[in-house]
Amino acid sequence: MQLTSYNRMLRYLAGRGDKNMTSSVYNRRDILYWIPAISDRIKNYLNRTVEIESRTEYFDSASTICELWVENSPVSSITSVKEDTTGQFSGNETTLSSTEYYIGVEESSVVLLYPRTYNAKKSLQVVYSGGLAYNATMSVFAVADESGWEVNKFCVGSTSGAKGIISAVDTKELTIDVLFGSFIVGETITEYDEETETTAGASTTISSKTRTALCEAYPQIVEACENEVRYMIQHKQDFENDSSERDGTTIRRPADTKAMLQLETRLLLDPLRVPVL
Repeated sequence: MQLTSYNRMLRYLAGRGDKNMTSSVYNRRDILYWIPAISDRIKNYLNRTVEIESRTEYFDSASTICELWVENSPVSSITSVKEDTTGQFSGNETTLSSTEYYIGVEESSVVLLYPRTYNAKKSLQVVYSGGLAYNATMSVFAVADESGWEVNKFCVGSTSGAKGIISAVDTKELTIDVLFGSFIVGETITEYDEETETTAGASTTISSKTRTALCEAYPQIVEACENEVRYMIQHKQDFENDSSERDGTTIRRPADTKAMLQLETRLLLDPLRVPVL
């Protein structure tokens, strides 16, 4: 998953003023060059998987173990829990009833209703969906009425002030590429032809969020990516320069600098970072 979008970066890189950065082949090149690289760097720094996906993990069993801590929290759903004392899971395993386990506190674990009566390595298999979001900027909303809405138009939340671009229109459902802010369930959203909100169009109410984008659920991750991409674009010609003297000469940065990310970026990410054991 890339942790931000081209549309958001055009606005982030504009700085102060009333105009976005121009969408040109050259700006697109610079922005899209850095987004994938910085996204991977941030995910490595976080020590966690960001995208919600189906995952399979194995655990040892013991008479004292009831809680299985998964690697990719939060857990959104559990597909199955199986046990096999041989650890092979080649077709002879036993599938536990869904009433025999549940998602633990803060969605970080799978809790068994009762512990196993044996000790065995790799005897429990858990298949679950875990991660932070399905997409960095695309949120899916259930709405009261989708009639009159058009793809590629802008929309604004009446209460939140959040703004986005309509990406898809389905029966009582809108997919929105969120540009900034976070839409609120129950608020009215209005369609506009232009980002400047000059011509209003269709209007509807958000009933619920079907899928919440990363930028709404964990905005600090997306903002950290945007901050780091901005830094890389701004300094792509002078990464090695630490400072400049009055005569125009530069002092080079030490080659053994180990910081993966800028301080401001790390401050945004640290509360969500999984410690390395």
